[in-house]
Amino acid sequence: MSNTDEIHIPEGINYDCQGCGVCCSGWSVNMDEEDYKRVSSVDWGELRSEYKGRKMFRELKPHEKAGTAYTHRIVSSDDTCPFLVDKLCFIHGQKGGTFKPTICQQFPYAFTETPSGVYATVSFVSMAVLYNQGTPLLEQRDTINKKFSEFKRLHPEYKADWSKIQLSVEQPLSWEQYMQHESVLLGLLAEKSKSLKERLSACCDYLAAEMAKTPRGASTANAGKSPEASASAEHNRAGLSLNKLDKHLLAAFHRMYFPKRFYRAHFNVPKFWLGVWFNGSTVFEFPGEVYAIDQLAEYPFPDDDLEVDDMLFRYLYSLIFGKKYFGSGFGHLSLITGFHHMILAYALIRLHARGMAKARKAPKVSLIDVVSTLKHIETQMGEIMLGPYAASTLELLLQYPSRARRILAIQ
Repeated sequence: MSNTDEIHIPEGINYDCQGCGVCCSGWSVNMDEEDYKRVSSVDWGELRSEYKGRKMFRELKPHEKAGTAYTHRIVSSDDTCPFLVDKLCFIHGQKGGTFKPTICQQFPYAFTETPSGVYATVSFVSMAVLYNQGTPLLEQRDTINKKFSEFKRLHPEYKADWSKIQLSVEQPLSWEQYMQHESVLLGLLAEKSKSLKERLSACCDYLAAEMAKTPRGASTANAGKSPEASASAEHNRAGLSLNKLDKHLLAAFHRMYFPKRFYRAHFNVPKFWLGVWFNGSTVFEFPGEVYAIDQLAEYPFPDDDLEVDDMLFRYLYSLIFGKKYFGSGFGHLSLITGFHHMILAYALIRLHARGMAKARKAPKVSLIDVVSTLKHIETQMGEIMLGPYAASTLELLLQYPSRARRILAIQ
């Protein structure tokens, strides 16, 4: 194995399948040609009467399979895999785990290829991952190596492009410089003596200081230095409040990451285009309810709940460790814009969980509200495709540290 194939595994994250079946709903199960031939070769109607005469598979449309090895999909009418029976996989039960579609065998493992190796993470769609149940990933190296081999077979032509990394627009970064920044960010995020909000604020201050001391068009040669320079941040955070554009952005991203079924039905592969989502509204919509952002921000959130805090920390840590918030996998966003987008997503998680609790007339947000919200945003973030126009728009709207600080202030 070469250095670029070395697999890096995060600390503090555990996973073993708990057999709950919850993970097998809410998304489509795609198959490559080999999967399709294997799974469709069985007369499933002979094994279970409910499958007789039922169309179980369909060929993907050209735009659905473009750029992938997938050719077919298991047909689902209610966002739940028809092979999920009594919370267990019928294919697995009848034919064994290696008979399932490869995408199911891989779940929840995910991989990001970089110049310094492969970074393994797990999806927070999984209930076991959310609750940190099972064996530490660090003790699963053989399994993870096997899963990565399957990933490469399923995506033989995929190659992440990390040649365009920028701290901010026209502030290029080498890979080594980026890794120095990441080390600082992960260190600041891990300071558990502080609140999660304080840790994210420290990360914002660090990146703002780095951006300020690097001229446009210059290399960030001072990357990785102590964030002490950020002590004189733009201004006192006391009294920071959202402006109208901040509220528009939050509402637009809420519609993107927590869409009504109309959007799920009309966009097979959701693509973020600001003209679709940025429609002038500044409210969050829930089934039968509409709330202003200020209403949600005032609703009690369990900041003293250690389980909720740890769950949110692990989610943010996984996004940074897996490099899933900027760069090659996210429209080549710059590091700072990507980080500010992650802060916006964190704010949406807290606001949406509040909306769910408020809609069911609960006195405060509970752990289950946070779990449901994280599952949903993780699913949507995995499906969104960020094109060049959307990426350039986000660079314009989310590059400012002051906006990120205002969004954090509503927490």
